Order: sequence, then structure tokens, then C-alpha cells
Amino acid sequence: MPKRIAIPSTRKQQADKNYISVTGKIFAVLQYFMQRGSRQQPVAFQEVASALPFARTTVHRILYSLGKLGYLEKAEGRAQYRLAAKFFELTQPAVHFRHLQSIARSAMAKLLIQFAETVNLGVLEGGQVIHVDVLQSPSALRTAANPGERNPVHSTALGKAILAFLPEQEVDAVLGQRPLLKMTPKTITQKARLLEHLATVRERHVAFDLEENLTGVICVAAPIFDQLGRVVASLSVSGPASRMESKLLQLQDEVRNAGIAMTRALDPHWNSKANPPLPESRATPAQTQERAAEPQTDIHGHG
Repeated sequence: MPKRIAIPSTRKQQADKNYISVTGKIFAVLQYFMQRGSRQQPVAFQEVASALPFARTTVHRILYSLGKLGYLEKAEGRAQYRLAAKFFELTQPAVHFRHLQSIARSAMAKLLIQFAETVNLGVLEGGQVIHVDVLQSPSALRTAANPGERNPVHSTALGKAILAFLPEQEVDAVLGQRPLLKMTPKTITQKARLLEHLATVRERHVAFDLEENLTGVICVAAPIFDQLGRVVASLSVSGPASRMESKLLQLQDEVRNAGIAMTRALDPHWNSKANPPLPESRATPAQTQERAAEPQTDIHGHG
């Protein structure tokens, strides 16, 4: 049987006027059910009431309320409960996010060691790409970003790597949220041209930011897919154009391979038969898009 749930002392609760004691009781009940394991394990009312230092009527009312809200459901027995699907729908994004970070770390570290450039992990949120993890380059001259930093989707490799693999309707919705601002002279600001560019990203399974978000910075990114084949994130390497230009061919292959490795980690059943080998384009990005090479000494905002 799970251990008894620790509840804040009454004295501490009374000292904190902002504390709502019933909230602690509700979460204590949910925590007990989480300790019991999966939603398939029903828990008897008597067990919950015995494990928690609350009146039986309080426990009953909390169980009833959570049931009405859809977070608990009655099991086979009348006095047995279990976590309902709605609870797992509420917690799944956070669990998935942490899992994504944990599996990304090894791939990110490998890229950092191999290229000594900043490595980024990004997801789409609110029509922008948000950095959820960053491994900074050890070089004195490097691109700089912090977890939580946001950038446009249309001008960043992280954003384009995700955007290219979204359903058409979702792409329209994302692009409709914000104007396609001209971040640099290289930024694509026409929707039709951007959509053509995204088709190339889909062919290569790799996206480039060739000084489109910040002059002097180049970034290479690859998409990451979940077990349902949905694009959920992207991984990128970014750095000053003066260093990145000479290794773009190698970077596009290694970043793409890192994206594939992370996809396999999210979906252990991923295989080359169900997912044909990705095309390897040996053409340099310079052959498809003009770029300048004027690195700056202090570089912020990339992807």
C-alpha cells in the first residue's frame, strides 16, 4: 500500500492567509491515486479515507467532485475509483515535454562536442518557436539563447523545420497569427514564397536559417516526430556564419540524423520500411539561397 501523503501542518496553513486548505486536500487525494499506479487500478473509498488525515465526509465530497469534473471515474465496485482519461489528458503534455528534454540531451551533447556550436531544442507555441533547451557553444564568439526565449517561425530554422511538416490548415493558422516581419534583408516575407521554401524543407528533412533571423548567424534544424507521426519539436545547431559556412554539408546530415535518432527514441517501433530513408541532398544551401557572411561579435537571438 502507498505511504501516507504528507499534508502541510495546520499551524502553517493558518499562518498563511493566502493558502486555501481545500486545495491541498484535493491534490492530496490525486497524489494518492497517482501513487497507486495506472488508471486501471481501482482504489476503494475505505482505502483512501484510511490513508489521508481527513474526515470521511471530506474525502467522499472530494471524490464526488473530482468525479463530476471528469478527473476520477467509478470503477467496477460502487465504492471504488480510478483516475479518468481527462486527468491523463491534462498531464500528458508536461510528461511528454520532460520526456522530450531527457531524450534530446544526449543527441544535443553529441552535436555540441562534434561542432562546438550552440545546440537548440524548440517547440511551437502561440505562433512562435520557443527554446525549451539550449547547450551553449564553448567559443567566445557564439550565438546566445536561453530556455523560454521566443522567435518567429518564418525566419528561424527551428520554426521552419516544424512548420514544414504541419498539416496545411495548421500552417495557415500559424502564419495567420503574426505578420511575416522582415528580420534581416534575407528574411522571406511573402507567404507564397515561404510555402515554396517549406516544400524544399520537406524534401531535405532539414531547414536552414541563412542569416534570415539575424545577420551574421546561420542555423541548421531538423524535425522531430512522435509515435503518431506528428511533428512535435525541432533540433538545431547555430553559430556565426564565418564558422558555419565551411561545415554546412556535414551539419545538414548530422542534424538530420540527430532528428531521426530522437524520433526513434520517441517511437521505438520506427523503422525504415514504414518510414523510407530520407533523401540526402548534397547541394549546398548556398546554391538555393543567397546569403551574406558578416559575423558579429555579440550575437543574440537565433534558431
